[in-house]
Amino acid sequence: MRDICIVFWDVDATLLDFEASEVISLRECLQEYHVKITDEELAAYRKINRSYWERFERKEIVKQHVYMGRFVDFFALLGVSHIPIIDFNAAYQLAIGRNFVPEDGAFEACDALKKQGCRQYVVSNGSGVAQHAKLSGSGLDKYMEDIFISEEMGSEKPDPHFFALCAHRIKDYDKEHAVIIGDSLTSDMQGGNNAGIRCCWFNPRGLPLPAQLRIDYNIRSLREIPAVLK
Repeated sequence: MRDICIVFWDVDATLLDFEASEVISLRECLQEYHVKITDEELAAYRKINRSYWERFERKEIVKQHVYMGRFVDFFALLGVSHIPIIDFNAAYQLAIGRNFVPEDGAFEACDALKKQGCRQYVVSNGSGVAQHAKLSGSGLDKYMEDIFISEEMGSEKPDPHFFALCAHRIKDYDKEHAVIIGDSLTSDMQGGNNAGIRCCWFNPRGLPLPAQLRIDYNIRSLREIPAVLK
């Protein structure tokens, strides 16, 4: 197996603890409208949100529908009608961007890979506003050679065209030397399979391996990455 020197990083729920950031940001934005939610209602929001992102990954809806539709459904569930959806989403994107929470071992993994001579890149379906703010605010951007955001690229994970666009911007790109690290089976691992690159599943809950996908590395902690990829 050839050495890895190109690393594609997912951001949310991989480099950054998205669930921690999400709960802080959602409650912060709702507080502006004097709305409080329970843990059960938060779980309901996450289920709604995930369903919209899965439909987006299947190309059934566009990203703007994700941003608006999830809150339309969630506020209907809460019985709330006084919150302007467009304004709320804009505020939420800014909140998500500033309320970043690094995943345990993220900086150590990025630093170790840099010392190993790996070129590192971000590949994300998240909003450009939020992702650029998170990466610069956290300092993770200093490890990245480039940042590939789907809405800026005109394509998204898991579409192989997205990875082809990324490859076009990487000097001396060779997919035999590339790996994607991410938590999502439907966008990251499926995307890696579609692009013909190695796949490292960040699987902190120790879920069973999917039968329908090729997973080359299965890790529960980012601290495993330097040794796994060395």
